[in-house]
Amino acid sequence: MSSDFHALESGGVLRDELRRRMSRPQRHRLLEGYPMAPLLSSTYEGITPIRSFEYDHSRPLIVGVLPHTFCNPKVKGCGFCTFPHEDFANEPMRRVVEQVAREIEHTVQVEPALGKRVVDAVYLGGGTANLTPPLAMKRLMESLAAAFDLGGAELSFEGVPRYFLLRDEALLEVLADARVRHRRISMGIQTFDPAWLRQMGRDAFGGVDDIRRVIESGHRRGFTVSGDLLFNLPGTTSEHALADVRTAIELGLDQICVYNLVLTPDLDTVWAGEKDLVQAMPEQATALKTWLEVQEALLSRGYVQTTLTNFERADVAGSPRRFVYELASFDPAVRDGIGFGPGALSTFTTGDRQRAFKWRNIPTSEAFAEEMSRGRCPVAAGFRYSAMDMRLLHLTRNLARLQIDCPAYERFFGTNPFWDFPSHFELLMDARLITLEDRVGRLTPEGMFYADAIAGLFAHRRVVELRAYDGGAVDYSMG
Repeated sequence: MSSDFHALESGGVLRDELRRRMSRPQRHRLLEGYPMAPLLSSTYEGITPIRSFEYDHSRPLIVGVLPHTFCNPKVKGCGFCTFPHEDFANEPMRRVVEQVAREIEHTVQVEPALGKRVVDAVYLGGGTANLTPPLAMKRLMESLAAAFDLGGAELSFEGVPRYFLLRDEALLEVLADARVRHRRISMGIQTFDPAWLRQMGRDAFGGVDDIRRVIESGHRRGFTVSGDLLFNLPGTTSEHALADVRTAIELGLDQICVYNLVLTPDLDTVWAGEKDLVQAMPEQATALKTWLEVQEALLSRGYVQTTLTNFERADVAGSPRRFVYELASFDPAVRDGIGFGPGALSTFTTGDRQRAFKWRNIPTSEAFAEEMSRGRCPVAAGFRYSAMDMRLLHLTRNLARLQIDCPAYERFFGTNPFWDFPSHFELLMDARLITLEDRVGRLTPEGMFYADAIAGLFAHRRVVELRAYDGGAVDYSMG
C-alpha cells in the first residue's frame, strides 16, 4: 500500500476537512469502530458469516452479549440517548433473552472451532441489561458457559444502579456464581445531580445512596465496580462535571468513564426537539476546556487513563483486575470479537490477514426473536474489508487506545502508518493533536477530545468512495 491512494488528499484539502470536522460535536463514538453502521450493507442479510470465511481460530476472542434492547426511563432514551432502545415489556424481554441464549448455542454448533478459542472477556450490555430477570440471566450465563471456556475471562455486567439491588441482589449473585476469572459491574450514573436525573427521567434508577450500596456489595464479592458520567450537559459549567467526578472518586469507584454529551437538532432524541436545551450546549472551546479539566482532575487523584473515556485507579490498572474488554476490543491485530443478541456487532480477521468481515444483527428485540424462532440467521448487514479498510480499522481502533504503535502496525501489514497516511499525520502533528516519540504516535489531551475528527479525517476519502459504489458491484466494498 502506498501513499498514492491519498495523493489527492493533501495540503489545504485535508486542512479544510480537519477544520470542518473539529467544528462539529465530538461524540467519542469510536467504540463501534470503522465502518459505522450506516455503511454496512444489507446484501449480507441472513447469511452465516462465521462459516463464510477462513478465520484463524487460534486468535483469542472477546464476546459481547446484548440480552435485549429494552429500558424503562420516564423520558424516552433518557432524553439524550442515541443508542437503539425500546420500551420495556416483561414477556417480550423474556422471549428475546431465550433467543439470545439459543443464538449462542447454535453459533458454536455451526462452528465448533469457535468454542475452543481462548476468551479474554465477556460483556453483558445493551439497553438496560440488568432489567433482565435473574432466572433469564442465569439461563444466558449457562449457555455462555456451555459454549465457551470462560475460566480465564473477565465478565462485565452493565446496568443502572438500583436494579443491581433488587430481589436481595439476586443479579449480583448470578454474576458471583459464574465460573470466570474476574467479575465487574458497570453502572450508568450520568450525573449525581438530582435535578438533572429528573430531567433525564432517571430519578428512579438510583441516587448516591444506591450507588454506594452497589459499590459496597460489589467489593464485598470481589467485583470491580465502574461508573459512567456525562460532562458538558446543557447550560452547565465545568464545575458541574468536576463535582460529579469528585463524588465518584469519594464513593470508591474503581473505574470512572466520562463521556462528552452531544446534542444537536438533527438527532433522533427527545432533547433534540427542545430548543432551549440545544441552544444551551457549550461552544466547542468551552467543551474542550471542560474535558481538559475533567481529565486533569482524575489524573491528579490517582487514576490512570487507559482509553479515550476510561480512567482506572492506579492500583486496579496495574493489576489483573484491570478492565480488559474495552482495551481488547481496540486491538484487532490480536483479537476477534463476536456479538450475540439484537444489534450485536462482530468483527473477524481471516487467517491470511488479508481480509476482515464485520456484521451486525437485526437491531430490534422483537424482530431478532422472531427471526431466531424461525430458525433463521439474525444477521441484518455486513461489511467486507479491503486492504485499505483493514488499515483504517486498525488505525481508528488504536486511536481509542490513545496511541498508534508503528512496530505493531508494521508486523501486521508490512508497512508503516506514517508511510500509508503521510499527509494526514503531518497535518495532525502540526495541529498538535498527535505526537511521535519512540515510533509511537500518541494523542495529545486535545487530540483525545477531537478523536472523532481525527478518525473521520483518516477515513474520509474511503467513505466517500464506498458511498459512491452501486450495491455490491465492487467485491471489496461494503456489499
